[in-house]
Amino acid sequence: MRLLLIRHGETEHNVAGLLAGVTDSRLTNHGLIQAQRLASHLVRKRQLRFSQVFASDLQRALRTAQETCELQNAQDKDSQIRPFALTLLREQDFGSFELLPWNRSEDAHEKDPSPGDPGFRPKETAESLKARADTFLDDFLQPLFALDEESELTVAVVSHGLFLAALWKVLLLRFKPSTVSMGPEVLPPGARRPLEYLPAWSNTGFLELEIRQLPVVNPDQQLTSPEPNTVSTPAGKLSATMKICAVNSKEHLANLKRTRGGVGSSAADDKQKRLENFFKRPKMGT
Repeated sequence: MRLLLIRHGETEHNVAGLLAGVTDSRLTNHGLIQAQRLASHLVRKRQLRFSQVFASDLQRALRTAQETCELQNAQDKDSQIRPFALTLLREQDFGSFELLPWNRSEDAHEKDPSPGDPGFRPKETAESLKARADTFLDDFLQPLFALDEESELTVAVVSHGLFLAALWKVLLLRFKPSTVSMGPEVLPPGARRPLEYLPAWSNTGFLELEIRQLPVVNPDQQLTSPEPNTVSTPAGKLSATMKICAVNSKEHLANLKRTRGGVGSSAADDKQKRLENFFKRPKMGT
């Protein structure tokens, strides 16, 4: 399986510097162009054909996922893929802190909501994020791992930065350390980071993984001459290898500049024509 963990495009609240966890923030025009660039890079340039696309049901992630699905369907008449929207994949709920500036001053922190305030809602805990990520793995991804004996499926998960970080950590725990490897160009020379903190996600940046099934040996079975390339898999671990192929990949955003005059930061309107074409200058006749 080729698995891509993708963050949504830029949103109104990203530009405003506000905490928007479960708030349904819209993509900006710039964010929609990012999503279109991502779709073109994956479907046209790399010619990936997605077997399944999961997405948070919040519109910033769902709209990002739709761009890739729609382009694949347009390129391949046999494809009818649609994003599978899930509340499980939503961003961390910031509770009463939703829509507060994320980089507020110390003085502003003194005015933060507190448990004694009427209607106060606490932030979603790290334990709750982990539980949601585990449930998604158990109910949606793990069945695909079991079906993908030939390692031919291509799957995308389009979600949010904090949730994707939690999903990566619980996914990593499903593998024996000896079965996880990294491509030679993933990190700059000399860079070292613990694997669980390795990824970061810019808008439409993605983590790309190759997951391959391994034959399993029953640990209770006595083998006089073990077959090559077989592993004994501890309980709770996947009988598979995982190769990290790209971290926060942004090749599709090369040379992309924000449209002047504040247009790029405005909310995207689906009634507009395709935005990249809209902003291109017409060619002059010779």
